[in-house]
Amino acid sequence: MELQSVVKDWGGFEEFIRDLHATGDVSAERGVTLVGASGASREIDVLLRHNEGPDQSLTLIECKCWTRKVKRADIDVLHSSMLDLNASKGVVFTRIGYQSGAKIYAKSKGIELFVVRDLSDKEWGLPGKVIDFYLHVISKTIVKVDVKNTKVAYQVGTEQKEQTALLLVFGCKSKKHLIVSFHKDKHRTLEDYLEAACDHAIDEFQKKAFIINGGEECTRYFLVDVNMQFPDSELQVVNGTTVLYVPRIELAVGIKVSQSRFVLDRSEKYLFVLAIEDCVNNQVYAACKREGSPEAQWVRIKSDTLSHQDEVLVNGSVLRIIMKGFFDPKELEGRSIRTRQR
Repeated sequence: MELQSVVKDWGGFEEFIRDLHATGDVSAERGVTLVGASGASREIDVLLRHNEGPDQSLTLIECKCWTRKVKRADIDVLHSSMLDLNASKGVVFTRIGYQSGAKIYAKSKGIELFVVRDLSDKEWGLPGKVIDFYLHVISKTIVKVDVKNTKVAYQVGTEQKEQTALLLVFGCKSKKHLIVSFHKDKHRTLEDYLEAACDHAIDEFQKKAFIINGGEECTRYFLVDVNMQFPDSELQVVNGTTVLYVPRIELAVGIKVSQSRFVLDRSEKYLFVLAIEDCVNNQVYAACKREGSPEAQWVRIKSDTLSHQDEVLVNGSVLRIIMKGFFDPKELEGRSIRTRQR
């Protein structure tokens, strides 16, 4: 939730700061008036009482819900109240910031200065408070394998008609057609070669990001024609007791893309998540309170944990997941298919 939704006026800002400090060990009171050693009345926006055994220490908090930066003179007023009330600590919270003189003076007097603001996208963790992207689950199938201008060498004494058909088997170590030409350095079997061609077709297919039908949840099918040529030396494949000499293979690859949208608001289970910037010690905290939680939490944001833009997904982009194996080519029957050439 953003700051302007949490804090709408001066009183809301004081109440928010009080809520930030209300824990089991500390009592936090808003709008307290105390009489100092000088006899003067001191109005405190938020007063913290720390009980340490028989002793009690006070922290005075000033809440500046201003449209200007806090000046040195404003810090001096708080310091005077600290001395008059014998307070152990003074703290100022604002939404805008502090003049340089105010920072120098506060540091010299041990007064803490904080700015309350919205977390940046990097502080949330990129891409930001809201994660919104499209998911493409991509799977493949082989629709057609057309071996062109193939020559066959038969072993003497074999039945030729039994050795001319290719029974291709994928996803199984047995019954595969071994490659015996130098192409075996890349792929051991014809099935491995064809599957690698399918994977390459998918790589080429998904190089250009695209969103289907304005981002609706759907499944679409595409057909990619792959022309596998072996101009330098024919692909030699063992098929039973014969050797096939293959100069070219035309491959029809079916590609299924299942599209969905992923949206996550990281703040939805919190009453607030805001940045608290320590302007004296140059540190930033994330202050948050979960729904149903009695207390707020402070977590320091370390600069070395902030992610870089090139390491994360960008909102509105497409995240692709490539599935292993093949889907049933019967899914393509009767469906509208877009054809692409490679």
